Amino acid sequence: MMSNYSLPLFMQVKENAVQDLNKNLSLYMPKLIHTKTLILTTDGLLQTLEKKVVVLLKQLLDFEIITVQESSFDFAVDVAKKVAMNNISLIIGLGGGTALDTAKYAAFVANVAYIAIPTTLSNDGVASPVSVLFAEHGRKHSFTSKIPDGLLIDTDIVFDAPRLLMKAGVGDTISNYTALYDWKLGCEENSDRPNDFAYMLSETAFTSLLYSEAKSLTTVPGIQMLAQSLVLSGLAMQIAGNSRPCSGSEHLFCHAMDELFEHNIPHGILVALGSVVACRLQGRDHHILLDFLEAYDISVSPKTLNITEEEFIKAWMFAKEVRKRYTILNKINLQPEIFRQMYEMLVKECK
Repeated sequence: MMSNYSLPLFMQVKENAVQDLNKNLSLYMPKLIHTKTLILTTDGLLQTLEKKVVVLLKQLLDFEIITVQESSFDFAVDVAKKVAMNNISLIIGLGGGTALDTAKYAAFVANVAYIAIPTTLSNDGVASPVSVLFAEHGRKHSFTSKIPDGLLIDTDIVFDAPRLLMKAGVGDTISNYTALYDWKLGCEENSDRPNDFAYMLSETAFTSLLYSEAKSLTTVPGIQMLAQSLVLSGLAMQIAGNSRPCSGSEHLFCHAMDELFEHNIPHGILVALGSVVACRLQGRDHHILLDFLEAYDISVSPKTLNITEEEFIKAWMFAKEVRKRYTILNKINLQPEIFRQMYEMLVKECK
């Protein structure tokens, strides 16, 4: 059966990328140059990035700006209605996850073009076909969305992002290592559907960063490598038609932490912690991941992250129930003592 999916038409990762909006529209999407544009951003960002915003707006003839207070499902649908009723042909998301997830879901519902201008690279959501939005009872849900038709990743903007968020982007990428193992396990033992091309993209996203000589979050080559890895992960999910290429037992742990406890740990950091544990559960050497994280000065010690032993164990014991997804957690006999030992190991080995 043939699969239908779209891929980005352009992606620029460089200094002053924002100034190339019109150039890329002319080359790849010429029909949109003179149409109405809606820009979604977050409170205060227009002032913080004033010089970049001026450059951006000078390239648009007819635009409106909306500030996203919260990335909720209802708000995204309201934006989609506005787009459809006002003959808007292009949505630009400028900001982090709040703006981008709202923008890409609204563009998906309204069936219009979407360009992402991220202000940080904290996870693979920058190019994934999923939007995480607040829905019923104030809880986050994942909704099928669209990947960007184009990405402008301005390194001048990204360099100013909090370093912890950038480290989270690295952490989200290493989850591919354990997610791919879980996906293959699901295909072999649970009739899950494989996709070799999606598998290859996800694996490339991880290995290109793992073996890159540009392991830096303060240089343009380092940012380019991270951006390419995160975008490849997003494309892998788009082609697979689900998040299995990048989400396995390590993400189930992260979701369990989100559901069970109040915390302020970035998604990618939690996922990186989950990946180290999942790697051990899969019977593989977890030091490849610890060494990789250390190269980026990322610690996944649960004590450093203020996760108690009780919370750690409870989250892992609950993780299998979070989503109906076959992973290594379905194959082993889960016992609290296993994760107590894992906790002690992480505290001891993580710097």
